[in-house]
Amino acid sequence: MIQTALISAPGRSGDRIFRRSLLERLVVSCERVGVKRIYVQAAAGDRERVTKSLGHFAFDRRVSIVDSFEQLMRGPFGLDPSEPCVRLSGNLVLPTSHLNRILEKSRGRSGPVVNTVSADHERGGSISTGPLAELIRADRARATVMHTSNYLPFALNGRVEDRDEAELRLARALKEETAAKDAPLARYVDRNLSWRISRRLAQTAITPNQVTLTNTVIGLTSAWLFAQPSYWLRLIGSLLFLFSIMIDGVDGELARLTMTETKFGGMLDLITDNIVHIALFVAIYVGCYRASGSHNYVYLIPIVLGGFGMCAIATYLAMQFTGEEAEEWLGQVDRVTGRDFAYLLVVFALFNRLDYFAWGTAFGTYVFAIVLAYMTYRKWSRAKASSIASESPSETESISETESTSKTARAI
Repeated sequence: MIQTALISAPGRSGDRIFRRSLLERLVVSCERVGVKRIYVQAAAGDRERVTKSLGHFAFDRRVSIVDSFEQLMRGPFGLDPSEPCVRLSGNLVLPTSHLNRILEKSRGRSGPVVNTVSADHERGGSISTGPLAELIRADRARATVMHTSNYLPFALNGRVEDRDEAELRLARALKEETAAKDAPLARYVDRNLSWRISRRLAQTAITPNQVTLTNTVIGLTSAWLFAQPSYWLRLIGSLLFLFSIMIDGVDGELARLTMTETKFGGMLDLITDNIVHIALFVAIYVGCYRASGSHNYVYLIPIVLGGFGMCAIATYLAMQFTGEEAEEWLGQVDRVTGRDFAYLLVVFALFNRLDYFAWGTAFGTYVFAIVLAYMTYRKWSRAKASSIASESPSETESISETESTSKTARAI
């Protein structure tokens, strides 16, 4: 696993990309992919500028500013020349996920340097992985060249518009990061709206948690509208809830763009989403009761809440699955537990048939929970059977060796 990063101090290290300096963004990305030691190469005359660009990393013991990378293999550093490293050159702008993919591809690999060039027209930046000594020699002519996407990583090359172009490409890349787990409508409709909003907000002082709380208010307002007997108010509530769903990913996208993700922010988003969901479904039954006068909808409220509880347990069990197929399986779980139902809710509200939705949800949640639990059980069973099968050859070989030894002993 690569634990050492070499960063050639960018000429535009102080340029701010979504509230952070370019150099600080590179260091944050290195930190988040598991790099333990970061060496920034800068001439003596540039040290003050580089130190300022490092932000809160300026006094971090994991980050060192050196005159040249050659000195890392001697003196107080004494790094092994064969140690696998990553080297970042140029005024690079890239999301952490891209750097992580590059390092994943190089894991366990030995051989020449692998050089990933930037996607700008000038190819002004690069990310190289390989042994320390090879990276220092920077023999890029023999390096294996790779490309990660059509528009990232991107290098600023002296043009005034480069900064805006870099921010645009970072924002567009947000869709790729969630493509594997987004439900179809979320991927092709919601994300095409949310990344544009996120880009605009990232250029302001608005925080992700403020977006989360604002969206919670929108969701609760839509729930209040659903609880009214009026056809038009409930239709407006369905549209408002759809809007809330479409921008639900903005808080997370804003956090990734500004590199301000926190565990608290993730928990706040999860808790507020569940509060809105419970309020919304209870409100739908209240609205149906007030519109029809039937007490059946009141009796359905505890039933649907029980169904939600079962769905929560089934989803939790599904998310515990591990193994080679875990990533694909978890992506499937995310897609089927997504909130594309908001579009269906608008259709029912438009035709004044929210009662159909209410009855279907009350018992459909139990069916969904049972099916998901059964599929998870089958996944676990197949994974266990596969594990036993993979261990069997070793056991057979061991038995054969034992029998062979016994025969040899008897022959002697």
